[in-house]
Amino acid sequence: MARWTAVLLSIALLPSCAFAMDGAVYEIFVASFYDSDGDGMGDLNGVTQKLDYVQELGAQNLWLMPINPSPSYHKYDVTDYLAIAPEYGTMADFDALAAACEERGMGLLIDLVINHSSHLHPWFVSATQSLSIEPCGQEICATVPACREHNQYCRYYHFTQDGTGHSIPAADGWTYEGAFGYHMPDLNLDEPLVRHEIQSIMIYWLGHGATGFRLDAVLHYYGENVMQNTEFMTWLTDTGKAIDPDCFFVAEAWKDGGTILKLYESGIDSFFGFPMGDATGEIIGRLRKSEGYALATKAAQWQADVRAVNADAIDAPFLTNHDMGRSAGVLVQQLPRMKLAASIYLLMGGTPYIYYGEELGMTGSGIDENKRLPMLWSADDPIGICNPPASADQAQKLTIGADAQATDGASLLSHYRNVLAVRNANPVIGSGTMTAIDTGNKAVMALRFEDEKSCVEVYHNLSKKIAAEFLVSSEATYIASFEGHRDIKTILDEQTLTLPIESSVILKIR
Repeated sequence: MARWTAVLLSIALLPSCAFAMDGAVYEIFVASFYDSDGDGMGDLNGVTQKLDYVQELGAQNLWLMPINPSPSYHKYDVTDYLAIAPEYGTMADFDALAAACEERGMGLLIDLVINHSSHLHPWFVSATQSLSIEPCGQEICATVPACREHNQYCRYYHFTQDGTGHSIPAADGWTYEGAFGYHMPDLNLDEPLVRHEIQSIMIYWLGHGATGFRLDAVLHYYGENVMQNTEFMTWLTDTGKAIDPDCFFVAEAWKDGGTILKLYESGIDSFFGFPMGDATGEIIGRLRKSEGYALATKAAQWQADVRAVNADAIDAPFLTNHDMGRSAGVLVQQLPRMKLAASIYLLMGGTPYIYYGEELGMTGSGIDENKRLPMLWSADDPIGICNPPASADQAQKLTIGADAQATDGASLLSHYRNVLAVRNANPVIGSGTMTAIDTGNKAVMALRFEDEKSCVEVYHNLSKKIAAEFLVSSEATYIASFEGHRDIKTILDEQTLTLPIESSVILKIR
């Protein structure tokens, strides 16, 4: 009881800053980000030390991949939901990071992995020990508290004796569900005690300064049953916002758009835009084919569809994340293409998510460890550089680190900074109603963002061969342009806009 009293008191003791709804989110795999103590492992203090970098990039929120104790390098199998992995630091280190974020007005999301726990979690260990004990009478149970008939943890998981699932060596005949493997037993989310645990976990982290949660693997909460998943996420959202009305949720549902739209009925604030992201998504796919107008219509329709389900929902566009081959490899490390792809997703509606190192052009593909290689702070200075995940079988192909790119106005990092500066100065791009504009050139992606106060238009020329020339509104004034090639410039001559290949321009209408 004392532990939960401390949890509740922590809410009053530790202030939190609201998630910046329209501000970009920077995703960090802590182990590979910045090593503050020279042991080769990234840590929370390293994240705190690099908040200046994140702010200078233009991101206004952080998302930390799992930070709880875990036997796995990725930490998606949790052994203690109320603790920090010792290799990452301490709760005091997290509190310091949260306080630093709060001071800077930055939101702080943490991964909430509740589809499953680790098979080494004390809940699961206790439950399986109970299952190995033969049924006994009430008198014996008083001296053997692990008896399966009186151990609440047996209700925390999906145990059966029907021969399906993963077997328990010490409990003959018993099996359990584990969609992601034997080491990740699925939690029984219908169990009231489990829901109480989840509520307590959210109370704890919100009390320690987190401003919300990224929800892992929501499609698997109830075996891809959309109705049950939606009902559970409605409970989760209502519970989180009862604790803190500003608690923000962004969910991973790696599925088609139709499924994601149904899940938006849950009231979850945001779902990642999987139809747009990854090598096979709309952004990179249309970019490869120079189909700008088609991409604009898809983007505008997606926003309209999402808002039709939940008017307050916020799309979460991205290029790639920790489960995908990095975009630099997909775009063959062609700088103009990488810049244009960045401009497209950073200047879309909603809240864009930037995977650490995306802004540098880092590479990585194949096994997951390769997609989570160390942040390249410098190609020459080893300070802060982390060791790669132990099983990684690729080396980083990028040879120009963040330090060198920061002083090069033509670098990808400088491009990200410049684009995000324009986005942050024009919040209508994130929150306004988005409509597609037909310029008459199918290679041009043109979007109008509008609300009651302002109107901005964004144009991208996806062609690699032909500059685009077309008429724009007579009210249009120049805000900024981002040329893919140094020697060709954007020209706005009265109503005629000449947009070079692989370039973008932002115009203010009012």
